[in-house]
Amino acid sequence: MNRNYAAIRRFAGLSLVTGLCVAAAAAVLALLTGSFDDTDARVILTSIGFAIASTTGSTGAAARLRPSAGLRVLGTATLVASVAAFVLLLAGLWTSMDEWGSEDVWRTFGCVAVLGIAGSHACVVLGALRRGDTDAIRLLTLSSIGFAAFDTLAVILPLAELVDRIDEPWPRIFGAALVLLVLTSVLPPILRRMQRAATPAPSTNGSATATADFLASAVIQVADRIDALNSDPGNRAPEIQTEVNRLRNLAGSVEN
Repeated sequence: MNRNYAAIRRFAGLSLVTGLCVAAAAAVLALLTGSFDDTDARVILTSIGFAIASTTGSTGAAARLRPSAGLRVLGTATLVASVAAFVLLLAGLWTSMDEWGSEDVWRTFGCVAVLGIAGSHACVVLGALRRGDTDAIRLLTLSSIGFAAFDTLAVILPLAELVDRIDEPWPRIFGAALVLLVLTSVLPPILRRMQRAATPAPSTNGSATATADFLASAVIQVADRIDALNSDPGNRAPEIQTEVNRLRNLAGSVEN
């Protein structure tokens, strides 16, 4: 699975770099030659669209590798929406060289592209959830999904012509929800970093206590042997010296 994740990330990165480079090269060439026409604009938009669709599609593909069934379904839907959006973009740009596609194609493209971006966002924030996350992080994540769903619906309804007019105060509400969407998406990773930084390092008191107990027991045993040897009427000096050397070795191990 790790290899698959790495392969998807490489593909996403390569696609993003390729698309942006092609778009930049086409723009530079058109500016230098002074012949910026519709074909140049189509090439630039196609390259940028490919870069964005590859990024959102790769996010969905990565979510399909998750153990959660819900994330796998979300990842599949995101991948399908990303591919469909790019196909619709190609249809709108290149179907006819005389005009920029029909209005229905562009409206459909807008709806599908917004769904792909929203799905990619959901895959990222939900895939980042961890078992050790606090309730605040989980609440922010769910809030982010809610604000994204609201903004997605607010964009799709007029694009699909399900809403004819957008009167006040809905534009202001949409803008406020968009700001909160960004905020609730950015805060969870910051809080995770703060949580990891605040987590104390594993305590070494247990190992230190065990070492002290071992040394105390060893010293007591050596002292008992020295006492027994000293009470013996025979010549126990060599053996007593051996036990003294053991005490010195124990002292040396404590210093090290």
